[in-house]
Parts: sequence; structure tokens; C-alpha cells
Amino acid sequence: MKKLRYITIAAFSMALLASCTEFLEEEPTKTSTVVPSTVEHLERLLNNYGNFASEPSREIAFGTDDFGLSTDFFNASNSAYGIMTVQFATWDKQYIPNADAPYWTTEWKKIFIANMVLENLDRVEGSIETKEQLRAEAHFIRAYSYFKLADVYCLPYNQSTKNEMGLPIKKSTSFEEPIERASLESTWDMMKEDMEIALTLEKEFGTFQGQKKIWRASTVSVNAFAARFYLTLNDYEKAEEYADLALSEYSYLRNYNTDMRYSDLPTQVTIFNPEPENVDILYPYTHDQQNIPTDKFEWGESYYYRFLTNGSWNYYPSQELLNLYDQDNDLRYKYHIVENYSYARGIVDPPYSQPGYIFFFKSDILSGPSVPEMLLIKAEAQTRQGRWNEGLTTVNILRNARMDQSAPSTLIQLNATTQDEALVKILEERRREMPFVSRWHDVRRYNNNETGIDDVEMTKIFYPYNASIILKNDAPILYTLEKNSRRFANPIPEQELLTSDWIIKQNTY
Repeated sequence: MKKLRYITIAAFSMALLASCTEFLEEEPTKTSTVVPSTVEHLERLLNNYGNFASEPSREIAFGTDDFGLSTDFFNASNSAYGIMTVQFATWDKQYIPNADAPYWTTEWKKIFIANMVLENLDRVEGSIETKEQLRAEAHFIRAYSYFKLADVYCLPYNQSTKNEMGLPIKKSTSFEEPIERASLESTWDMMKEDMEIALTLEKEFGTFQGQKKIWRASTVSVNAFAARFYLTLNDYEKAEEYADLALSEYSYLRNYNTDMRYSDLPTQVTIFNPEPENVDILYPYTHDQQNIPTDKFEWGESYYYRFLTNGSWNYYPSQELLNLYDQDNDLRYKYHIVENYSYARGIVDPPYSQPGYIFFFKSDILSGPSVPEMLLIKAEAQTRQGRWNEGLTTVNILRNARMDQSAPSTLIQLNATTQDEALVKILEERRREMPFVSRWHDVRRYNNNETGIDDVEMTKIFYPYNASIILKNDAPILYTLEKNSRRFANPIPEQELLTSDWIIKQNTY
């Protein structure tokens, strides 16, 4: 019987171990009997942050109203958007199953590694204390990836959806373990069980060669993830509790007034308007190092090293997103919204000016739990529990680090006169602080909580398309993702269903 690609990773798992220096000297195979023998081997496996950090989700990068889809931009250049970008941006159901969507496989590989660690803990040599730390960390990794997969490929979890299809429950690396999709309730029950074990981790947020060890789980990173986890379940008391625990241990915020700057290497492009004209494109300094993670490690606000990655380099903010920023005083707009970014993408003759969102290089935005996210979770949880003045005080801690300090205090500080007004302003601040990486997750939970004030129906107007081309000569049409759409569960890649002998079922629409 064929199995999921992530399950047929016996060779892949051994290759991961081979990447650990001084562990294996020859290329392993599916039938290899080489196994880790000490806790140090497992430590090296988890220290390989390249196995865990990247989250290559087109579903998240393009599938919200943070991503701008413009007929004017496409009219200026047919290279503005690729066909898959448009399909993901308009919540397609027909063609996406056959598209290249690596996120499913990427997260299952992480789960496989976590299961591999758990299976070998009782077989390897090492102290009980170290083994228990590794056990908690592996459960954290598994819970984290299940959470991310459910967020993209399953419906939002609530009482009305608990019997819908969830994910396969994989607690081992065995080829014989069933791979049918469990119920959504069973999937979340497994995550909760993993979370409870992960929360037993007692490990300082340490350093290595001067860098915060954000690529490894720690007590603070687990608490931060727990805050995100319980916010998703609308358990605001627990979300606030765990956000507080994380912030009490580590609360560094980068002050954009003093700790941000433009790159010393501006890109100069020539546009034709119609005569040649040179234009400098200003990037934040974090743009410069494509393949070196130093800037990400030194950023200082992260609890756990994960980033959304977009190989197309096209985080084009929607006008709706751009309008949320105080473009004169919000330093996030100054440094992360790169004016004329489309020129650097070759749209110069004729030129069309479209900004891009840049955080690290052109492809990566930190998505793991962070200090700003904990402040936003705490502020939101306080407000939803009726303590909205406290929520505003909390969110203004973040604002003070992001807004130009020469601006009037009335522009720096958020104020409100009602709970609903405070909630709306705090959620807008969350969107300004965490565009692209959090919007898909947020819209799902806004549409499935106790209030309707934060409900979102996403729409885009763009040309129709087929499997391979955008039909530019046809009239633009309205694409809508309604509040309760089943399309909030993205299609699983068809190849993954095929390699499971169709044991894994596709989402229904």
C-alpha cells in the first residue's frame, strides 16, 4: 500500500540524521538500520533549525485580504501575478488541489521528526532530565505543526464542526499506523494532550554563541504558544494567563525609533516614463541577508523561530491594509512598506508603482510566537473579558515602540470610549503588526467567536482564470469568501491523496 509522502520518509528521516555531524558517514536508505544511540544525537537533530523554521504556505501568504490583487497592476504587467498566486488569492477549489503546495508536506515532516525523537527516547543513552526535556519539546513541535496544519486544511474548530474531518493522527513513524483523517475534535484533543506535556518543559530561554536559542523550545516559547492556542479556542482567561507568563520571563521590544534603519545598500532601478529615470528603492536593513539567519536571530522579539516564506517574493499589501497605517507616523509603514517595490520586480517599461511588504529579505516574515504577539493577545483577552481600559494600556506598550515619538501623543496612543471600539482598535493594531502571517488565522477565529463585531467577509475583484492562464480579456468578477464558507479548509494537495491510495479524503465544498 502506498502511504503519505510524509510517512514514506524513512529514508528522509535517516537523511536528517545524516546531516548531524559525526553521526553518519554514508548515505542512509529506507532499509537502513542506523538509529540514534545517545540523547546528543537527538539534540543535534532538533538543533537543525532548517528542518523546522520555514512555513512555505501559499494559502496563508495570499489567501487573505492583506494580499492585494489588482487588475490595474496586472494590466501593467502580465508578470505581476503568477497563476497559482491568483488561485490561492481567490480561494479556488477547482485548480488548487493540483497546484504545487508544499506546506502540507513540510509540516508533516516536522511531525515525523518529533515522533522519531519520542520513539527513540527510551532507547538512547542519556540522563533522565535531558530525556524528559526532549520529550516535552517533541510534544511541543508536534502540537505546533498540528495546529498549523489544522489552521490551513481543516474547518475552524467549534461545537458545530467538531465532527468534521480533521487530520490523520500520527503518534509514531510506523508504516502500519492508520492514516485516515480523524474527526476535528479528535485532532484538537490530541493537540491539547501534546500541549499539556509540552507545558511541563522547564528550560531557560538560553543563548548560544551570543544568540538567543529561539530555534529550540523553551518554557517561555511553550507558554507563548499556549497563549495563541487558547486564544484560538476563545478561552480568553487562559490566553491572558499564558501571555502574561511569557511576558514576565521575556518582554524585549525593538524600538523602531532607535533600533530600525534603512539598508545601506539601496537598489537602483531604471524606469522608462517614457525617458529613462533612475529610482532608488529603500529597504529596511533586514532585507540584505537572504541566506544568513543572523538578522532573524538578532531581531530580539521572537520566542520561537518560525517564518512564513514566499518564494515568489510578492507580499503585495492590499489597499485595505495600507489604509490601516498612519503613513506619516507609523514606523512599520516607513520601514516595512517598500515604495515602488514593483520596479525591483521588473515592471519598469512602462513603470507601475506597487509597494511591497518586506520584513526579512523579500521572502520571509517571522511567524513564531513573539513579544508583540503576546502584548496583542493580552490586550485582546483583557478587552474581550470586559477590561478594555487595561487592554488599551497593554496595546499602547507596543504602540510606543512602533510610532514616531515626535508625533502628538493623541496619534501614538490608542483611545476608546466603549468596549467595542477598544476591541476594533486593538484588532486593527494586530493586523498592522502581523500582516500576512496572522490574518488567515485571525479571520477564522473572528468568524467563530461570541461576537459579530469582528466578523470578516473577504472579497476581491479580479479576472477569471483557468488551470494555466489568467483570462485578461474577460470582465473582472467578484470573488468572495463568506463568513461560514467551507473554503476556510483549503484543499489538500491531490498528490498527497493519491499517494495515500485515497485513504485520506479531500475536503468537501
